[in-house]
Amino acid sequence: MKLLIFLTMLMSTLSIQAKDDSTKEILKFIKTKKNVLVHVHATWCPSCKMQKKILSQIDKKNFNLLEVDFDSDKKFLKQYKIFQQSMLVAFNDGVEANRVFGITKEKKIKKFTDENFEYSLQAEIDKKRSGSKVPDKARMTMAEATQELRDSGIIDKAVKKGDKFIDFSLPNINGKAVKISELLKDGPIILTFYRGGWCPYCNLQLKAYQDFLPEFKKAGAQLVAISPESMESANTTVEKHDLQFEILTDDMNKIARKYGLVFKLSEKLKEVYLKFGLDLEKNQGNDSWELPVPATYVINKDGKIIYSFLNVDYIQRAEPRDILSTLK
Repeated sequence: MKLLIFLTMLMSTLSIQAKDDSTKEILKFIKTKKNVLVHVHATWCPSCKMQKKILSQIDKKNFNLLEVDFDSDKKFLKQYKIFQQSMLVAFNDGVEANRVFGITKEKKIKKFTDENFEYSLQAEIDKKRSGSKVPDKARMTMAEATQELRDSGIIDKAVKKGDKFIDFSLPNINGKAVKISELLKDGPIILTFYRGGWCPYCNLQLKAYQDFLPEFKKAGAQLVAISPESMESANTTVEKHDLQFEILTDDMNKIARKYGLVFKLSEKLKEVYLKFGLDLEKNQGNDSWELPVPATYVINKDGKIIYSFLNVDYIQRAEPRDILSTLK
């Protein structure tokens, strides 16, 4: 019997549809993807059609969608004791986590996916790092620099949760001055300091925050990101990720310094950066070779910092969900 598998990729979604039983392919898909939502459907089922339409429209950045045919994929359905169509089954790391039958409202479907496929920025960053091909010697130099920074006590001296925010005004990519105290009049502020668009982990963070921007706004907050990049470099970062929030240029890390976040790269670390083609002098438009410790704050309308995430390890970043929980 011939096997017919139709693979469609849409955003982060992969779907498998089969007219003949494709249990091996289904199981392989489930076991090789971290988060999988199996939609058991039948072509004659009205509820299934409604579910399929909703699933095609909702954000699927946290999971992979797998379409399973109720009338064809019998072996798979029997193995997992699925005896009804219009079923949604959540798998995490190849193991069934939850299932629900017959829900056809977008709100309920989204609630089911949110509860079973929680997004993790850190997991994305860790995956990115595990795939990097940094030589052992360079990796050791970076690890030593991180430990030296930790030993310096920079985090203990920096502005953090419980402190009053430090007001400032900086230009955005259009050269317009943005003053934080003015923005606070409209509600809380998410303020994040990043190293630059040359940093792959900063890019993952900015993209994740952009994805969560509608939820941040729904919670009444505005998002503002700051880096020592030149205005030209910051504009490139904005265009690369189609960022819809304020990106401000902190020339010579003047504001980051007020927040206690600035450190100077050692000569050894500077050499590593240059070998990788990372020229901070070109990126920032100055020869200071200074960077901010990546940090994220939530400032309430009264100007008090109610959440802070600071870590000298640049691989560690604030989770969007934690920020959202603070806002709510």
